[in-house]
Amino acid sequence: MGQFPQGEFKDEGVTTGFGIDINGMYYPVNELAFGLNLGGSRYGYSERQINFNYYTDLVKVTEETSNNIGFGHLFFRIIPFRGNIKPYIEGLFGLKNLDTTTKLYSNSYNCDSDPSYGDYDDCQIAESTNSSDNALSYGVGAGLEIKLFSKVKFTQYKVEVEQSSNGNLSFFMNGRYLWGGEAQYLKKGDIEYSDPEDGPVETTFNWNESKTDLLQLTIGVSFHFK
Repeated sequence: MGQFPQGEFKDEGVTTGFGIDINGMYYPVNELAFGLNLGGSRYGYSERQINFNYYTDLVKVTEETSNNIGFGHLFFRIIPFRGNIKPYIEGLFGLKNLDTTTKLYSNSYNCDSDPSYGDYDDCQIAESTNSSDNALSYGVGAGLEIKLFSKVKFTQYKVEVEQSSNGNLSFFMNGRYLWGGEAQYLKKGDIEYSDPEDGPVETTFNWNESKTDLLQLTIGVSFHFK
């Protein structure tokens, strides 16, 4: 999934974000679906090496700061035509969350060089959320779904009654325009630090505030249970 800022959001210098988008749907009839949409993307990232504490510069740790957008929507989808190629339109309503998070990681040999050590998150020392704000999110979308193949998962016979469950695997392309309410947020480069030589480091946040419109483009696969 790619998310492309629009309008005021773009004018503030927010960059394109990349992430994942997950949809679960229920079809009361073949031509209509109701669903839940969840996902998120990262639109900024920075990393630097800093002293472990104020009293020595012999031990370093890695500081990682990420700017993220998470979202959740309820939506409906209209599928006017049936077949191996199915265009559709949809409407969505929900919330966006914009957050900036900073994490500290150890630079020990195990964390850097030993792949058997475990998850990189095991090397995390500390974490702090620098900012978090919510905004309404609503929009419209359209897409195209192309069936790749059908596969029968199981068939059971009981007294001349056949019960079967089929699954269709499809490829899809989807575009959504999501209007967003105003939110306060940070982007890459909006956090400034004082010079450590002048004393304990002080942090300055250069806040942004705007509407949060996004153009979202997604490609992926879907699986339909029957």
